[in-house]
Amino acid sequence: MAVFKFLFYSILGVMAFLAPITIGGESSILMAHIKALIIDGYIEQIRGLVVVVSVVTIIGTIIGFVKKDFKNQYLKEFFVCGPINGLARILGGIFFLMVHYGVGPSIILDPNTGGMMATDLLPSLMVTFCVGVMLMPFLTAFGLVEFIGVLIAPFMRKVFKVPGYAAIDAIASFLGDGTIGIVVTDEQYQKGYYTQREAVTIATSFSIVGISFAAVVADLLRLSDRFVIFYATIAFSTIIAGMIIARLPLKKFKDEYYMGKNFAGEEASTSFYSAIKKATEVASKANLVSILMDSVKKVGILYITFIPVIMFMGTLGLVIAEHTSIFKIISMPLIPILRVFGFSKEVSAVMAPAMIVGFSDMYLPSLLIESVPSEMTRFLIGTLSFAQLIFLSETGMILVSSKIGFNFWDTLKFFILRTVITFPVIYIIVKILYSMGILMN
Repeated sequence: MAVFKFLFYSILGVMAFLAPITIGGESSILMAHIKALIIDGYIEQIRGLVVVVSVVTIIGTIIGFVKKDFKNQYLKEFFVCGPINGLARILGGIFFLMVHYGVGPSIILDPNTGGMMATDLLPSLMVTFCVGVMLMPFLTAFGLVEFIGVLIAPFMRKVFKVPGYAAIDAIASFLGDGTIGIVVTDEQYQKGYYTQREAVTIATSFSIVGISFAAVVADLLRLSDRFVIFYATIAFSTIIAGMIIARLPLKKFKDEYYMGKNFAGEEASTSFYSAIKKATEVASKANLVSILMDSVKKVGILYITFIPVIMFMGTLGLVIAEHTSIFKIISMPLIPILRVFGFSKEVSAVMAPAMIVGFSDMYLPSLLIESVPSEMTRFLIGTLSFAQLIFLSETGMILVSSKIGFNFWDTLKFFILRTVITFPVIYIIVKILYSMGILMN
């Protein structure tokens, strides 16, 4: 019975997140199909839900500031937070309500700043979080994580210095959505599957934006006909960055488990029998009803603690990018470096801010570079914007809001670190593709 339970629910999980399915002529994972169906049919209701979340967050966080504590554990988890995080939640809720009702400063209502966050990104994230978190237990709670972890542990340990369980996070991020990848990593860290150091490596190395959005960016940059090469470059540079980051002395992040919870690691044996044994042990203890109820609670926590903060930081970053010269000014030192790499003065002047602006939102670099005639330049910036991984409108703020231990400065440091690591890797690939005639200058 335990073997059947493991196989049945794990197959559902694989179908939901990892197996492309063609529906209506479009091939994508089941989660993406469900997400598209909900957004296409219920977008106004979703925006109404964001209104409710914003109001509840504003009121609840203010009450949390006053009371400092709640007897009810759920209310405490929802509304008690630090002053900076609380202020970001309140302002994020206010920003959304401003855009939704069309009241407030034009700089916030602008379709390229708060308008883009409230109209396009937040409804999509609401659905992604809900569908992803509700389906994720099929992938993680019925033994598949343990099964894969036992089999692949030697490779993951040797290459990335993390447990084999991390393979699930990586695959879910590559084929699904990077935000869900971070949420899964945070959840697994809290359960005791990873130490803090391991969780940092996984969250900052594997949780890239999924294939579906990469295809959108490739199309914008007129590189759709070379999409396989485009995404392979992202994947390869991400793997290289993960290998390097795993070996850096990140002193702030300790090799310790969350609140002392230790899942007890992987089996000494990595045989198929050991993998099945470990998986069935977990499956036999898993209770579907309690797991789904816990998932509902997690969706609520994500809505209250993540969504308003993402709205605030994303809007702030986009306002800075769209209405100030800050990114151009701070990117000026990059221009002579890009000249050394062989780019012209004009192209370097466009590339430099595009390499920096991705910290606010990963879509912005491609928007800045799309009109540049050079395919090499468009390819380099497009792939780099994914390989940088950290951007405030989504992944950055999810990391800050997680239990892993990130703050704003940590996200900035990792953004810079990943840029420094992946740019030379991608540049070499671009030069090789140019020499092969695959890309034009």
